[in-house]
Amino acid sequence: MRDRPLARRPRFCALATALAVLTPTESRAADFDVQADTALQGYEVTSPWGDVVLQRRRMLQTVGLGVYNLQGEHRPGEADYRLVVRMRLNADFGVNAHLDDRQGGGETTYATSAGNGLRFVPGLESAPLDLMYGYVEGRNLAHGLLGFKIGRQYVTDALGWWGFDGGLVRITTPFYVQAEAYAGLEQRGGLPLSTSRFESQGEWRGSHTGFGIGASMPSVTDYPAYQYAEPAPAFGFAIESAGPRWIHGRFSYRRVYNTGTSVVTMFPDPVGGGYRTIAGTRLSQERIGWAGELIKNDLGTVKGGFSYDLYSQIVASYTGGVEAYLGKRGTIGADVDYFVPTFDADSIWNWFTRSPVTSITGRASIRFTKRFDATMSGGARLWSADGDPATFGVGECNAAKTMPVCTTIPSPTTGIDPSTGGNAATGAQPWSRLPENRAVSTTLDLLGNVNARYRFGSGNVTLKGMLQTGARGSREGVDLGTEKGLDGGRYTLGARTSLYGWHDPTRPDRDATSFGYVLAAGFAPLRAANFRLEWEHDINRLVGQRYRVLALINLLVLK
Repeated sequence: MRDRPLARRPRFCALATALAVLTPTESRAADFDVQADTALQGYEVTSPWGDVVLQRRRMLQTVGLGVYNLQGEHRPGEADYRLVVRMRLNADFGVNAHLDDRQGGGETTYATSAGNGLRFVPGLESAPLDLMYGYVEGRNLAHGLLGFKIGRQYVTDALGWWGFDGGLVRITTPFYVQAEAYAGLEQRGGLPLSTSRFESQGEWRGSHTGFGIGASMPSVTDYPAYQYAEPAPAFGFAIESAGPRWIHGRFSYRRVYNTGTSVVTMFPDPVGGGYRTIAGTRLSQERIGWAGELIKNDLGTVKGGFSYDLYSQIVASYTGGVEAYLGKRGTIGADVDYFVPTFDADSIWNWFTRSPVTSITGRASIRFTKRFDATMSGGARLWSADGDPATFGVGECNAAKTMPVCTTIPSPTTGIDPSTGGNAATGAQPWSRLPENRAVSTTLDLLGNVNARYRFGSGNVTLKGMLQTGARGSREGVDLGTEKGLDGGRYTLGARTSLYGWHDPTRPDRDATSFGYVLAAGFAPLRAANFRLEWEHDINRLVGQRYRVLALINLLVLK
């Protein structure tokens, strides 16, 4: 059973052949770790207007291989080598499923999409395959001074998760400091075996394979916002502490470039026609960041960090927290998190105003008994904006004079022009840009969460509740679940029920209360194999009855 998913995919076979070639002849001391995870689910998604139902039939398959001690017998402190690979197939066989025969395949094939690409979505794949990571690593070289990675890999630090193809060199000094330097190509959507999850936001990129000038082919001018996927050279470095366990810090720098051609206008030039473009090597992102913590095992932890966007010249994020240990049974803490959206330097979103979101929370975790523990948190989230959202639209409407007197925010059909009030001759600013009309305002939401668990024998009962409420609306809910192991954990049975509600004063017709339940069963015939099946049923007045079936298969092979 374990080999069938690999046999169905030629790329997996090619990968397996490559791994066999790379494995040393003297491989008796090497350790192998092979793991396969499969998740199957079927459900439907209704649009907010209720007139389109999208069928989703999803399959998430990951296959991982680790080969350790490639050098032979492992000796502590001496050089060792490893090969680590993980691939992912994230298929949705519900793509195109809602289209009739006349438009069959229209979401992924332009030629069969009715109305000159009416249903076609550039870059959409029903079964995308990507290499999550795959690299060769060497550690403890030169008596522990050097280390390296070559291949597709992740970097995780104050700048966030980031993936690239290339090489990384690490130098660990005897002075409790280590340095990293890396260079390569950023992982981007549309490139072979890649996804867009690690690139900067604000750009829609992908492969233009199949684009052309024929009547049955999509044209670049049909989708000017869909940019070419081109290699993105990148490099960076980090300096990190590597010594006493009670202190840790890491400073990071990263720079990424855009290459190739990018269309910079949505519409043809009204004078000369055609679309304006930009080409050549240019900046995509440049950021620095730092994160650190102090740890006292019997007392607590203090941590903090920040990231700074050198292109936008703003503090993109900062975090801080303190945690205190109350004996062996309790922990209390407080955290602050500040975030401002940042975008790729090619993105038009850099032109728009960006406002921060700040969350301030306190938390406590208490183990009342060996069987009963609970975690609680609460605080506030502050949403900042230039101008008061409650009155800004009314003031702009009055400046535009589209109505005699504006008392409510008008609909888009009234044709408000944000430039109204400006004067090119005198240099007067439009109403919407006058500083007195853009004073920073803050909207407050209150947050609350509670999680409790009671264990009994081979089972447990869990309770989860959440609340977020403010002037702009609220959502609240509670989950109650239980799971029981049978025959020493060989079989498991589980159930969960939930009740959630939400309220939006700007769209009262969308207010609803939703009830749902989940029934689950699991079977683990071996320590290395686990199967689980879940049935979910949700009910609310907006979507009516909705169902989901989820099947999970986890296989682990060790040699």
